[in-house]
Amino acid sequence: MSSLSRPVTSVDIALARRLAPVIRFGDNEPFLPSHVGISVLEAPGRSPSSRLDIGFEAGVAKVIEYAIWWDWDIQHLYELEHIWLKLDAADGVVGVEASSHGGKFAMKGADGGLPLQDGRVTLVSTPGKHAFTATAEEQGKTQELTTVCCQELAGRDGVLINDMFRAELDEVTAEDHRAVKRYLQARAFLPTFSFGRHFDLAEAELLSWEGLAAWIPGRVKAVLAQVRQEQPLLKAVFLDSGDTLVNEATEVFDADGYVIEAGLIPGALEMVRALASDGYRIALVADGRVRSFDTILGGHGIAPHFHAQVISESAGCEKPDRRMFEQAMTALGLGDEDAEAIVMVGNHLERDIGGANRLGIISIWQNWSKKRSHIPAEAHEVPRYTIRSPGELPGLLADIERQMARARFNPSLG
Repeated sequence: MSSLSRPVTSVDIALARRLAPVIRFGDNEPFLPSHVGISVLEAPGRSPSSRLDIGFEAGVAKVIEYAIWWDWDIQHLYELEHIWLKLDAADGVVGVEASSHGGKFAMKGADGGLPLQDGRVTLVSTPGKHAFTATAEEQGKTQELTTVCCQELAGRDGVLINDMFRAELDEVTAEDHRAVKRYLQARAFLPTFSFGRHFDLAEAELLSWEGLAAWIPGRVKAVLAQVRQEQPLLKAVFLDSGDTLVNEATEVFDADGYVIEAGLIPGALEMVRALASDGYRIALVADGRVRSFDTILGGHGIAPHFHAQVISESAGCEKPDRRMFEQAMTALGLGDEDAEAIVMVGNHLERDIGGANRLGIISIWQNWSKKRSHIPAEAHEVPRYTIRSPGELPGLLADIERQMARARFNPSLG
């Protein structure tokens, strides 16, 4: 079913403003809409701004579609929700439909009639998520899920990329998604289900849907640029290999001393893939022979995820020599001033932890192996953080980035 909307006129905008619905928000709702794209349908057809079909029941002469824009949903950057007012030949409202989690639903008051308050169509918006219902009681039916979305699942989706704007937003990177995730995680909240805030859509910026659609990609890029400027992120993750990624007990050597076979620590491959999908820049910083690492890490599919490799054989030194870490920083375009935004993950207290600490790099000790001492010999060998297995690293890095944000915006809490 194709869209049968016609070009919107100033008369249409004036009518849409006069009939504009009121939205009730939770008392602590952090995100309010700002722009509304208007379309007018005069026959059944596809919504111009969604994949939904708009029907015309008996007595309906035309439909005003309100495509409502938010910069933020608690789970992703930008949000579009919809309200459809169904009008009779005299421009009286005879029906209301609205969007909820990708679907379209009739909005009816508790008495089965139009959801009116003081003569205005009035709907209720899900905290943080903005799906519509006609009554506050209906929001209570999904209260538990909504609370999880606003807390544990905040930021889960990063930058929303839908088919409509995919081409214009094709330059969004995995690191962009991570920045948005951290931004929204810092704004997680416990929603109230008391809907005392009223937002009159007539006071938003009303324009044609075509005008709004043309504006959206630039707006997303502008908001994203602001987030990237404000949201601190780790600039690199340095990884050791032996007993950090590779189980040294499984290593098999040839007659020349090269490792020709070895197994990974459980969860190591999944960890590296998770970091890569989140846009972290990863460098191997390890002692050993280049051919051994090519064989092991390349064979297990880890090597392609490295943005740089610093291996002692080719570097001409071994950890904890600062040159190992500095070569990795240089390879990634980083300098000493970036040390506090770099982490080094390793199993060796002297080489990995001591070497990182001396340069101000965030040290993370993985104490999975019992092969080496678990007791720091010197103060500079005390790790900043400790994990027991590779699978714990992605969550720890997220915590570190959230701590970085708190330290920037609330120094007393850093």
